Amino acid sequence: MRAFAELTARGRIRRLRGLALDALREYDLEVERCSFVSTGFNTVFRVHAANGASYALRVSPSLRIHADGCEVEETAWVAALRREAGLPVPQVLPARDGSPVVWVATAGVPDARSCVLFEWVRGRRLREQLTDELVRKVGEVAAVVHEHGAGYLRGPPAGVLVADRVLYFRAAYRLDELRPAYGSLLDDAVARAQQALDELWRHPPHAAHLLHGDLQSGNVMVHRRAVTLIDFQDLIWGFEIQDVSIALVALAVHGDTGSWSAAFRAGYESVRPWPEADPATVAALRAGRHLNVLNFGMNVGGTALDAFVARHAAPVAEWMAS
Repeated sequence: MRAFAELTARGRIRRLRGLALDALREYDLEVERCSFVSTGFNTVFRVHAANGASYALRVSPSLRIHADGCEVEETAWVAALRREAGLPVPQVLPARDGSPVVWVATAGVPDARSCVLFEWVRGRRLREQLTDELVRKVGEVAAVVHEHGAGYLRGPPAGVLVADRVLYFRAAYRLDELRPAYGSLLDDAVARAQQALDELWRHPPHAAHLLHGDLQSGNVMVHRRAVTLIDFQDLIWGFEIQDVSIALVALAVHGDTGSWSAAFRAGYESVRPWPEADPATVAALRAGRHLNVLNFGMNVGGTALDAFVARHAAPVAEWMAS
């Protein structure tokens, strides 16, 4: 059998679809069709059941950047947000044994993969239709998530990463590979951002709590002007200013001129007070987000890596020059 790494993109998807079908045998579903949807960090398949329902099966990669057990914590919080906060987040379907996560190992695919089955969310991703109105609604949803997270758990569970480090994903340090182009700039930036983060944790603005961790337009579905927040896999334990900084960085990457960030803040403030911080801390958190994503991308690789590196290194260089 040909090694997985030697396969074409289509060949890898075909192998992963076989793994997905193995996972679906663990559910009380009569599957009519399982079709590829997308691949990024995870690979997603759309599952059509005989009863007419549709589901999204998320298959993890072999690279593990999250805490062990993150899927269990993620699905538990999603269920609580539906039940207690009334948010229309995707429902998770348990396997036949009641588990929200199915681990599957299949010949020809390296490592066991975690599989989670969600109800299908209709619509298009927010990044395809960014408007002030929709971004404002996302700000409202983010505030509800923070409101619930603040009272949900008293301490960080083992399956959640504590965001007290700039590079909090469990991934190898790869920024040194960019020294031919950037010298020590990125290493120095990590150290500078870490100083600001250490100060934030020494003088916390509020009790740390659970956060979404990836508030960006690719994780928001829009259907008939309603927004649904998806993919809580990157959930972290930290402060609200960290989560909103992630959201604002994502909007800036998409070309925000100020109206989207203002709309996001207005939506947030319609639910709860905006998490304030001094400008230097906010700038450091935003640079830290770029660095964390950049190091993650260096671990994942890809065909458009040069453009990815430039997109995230340029704001860091600008911050270091300030």
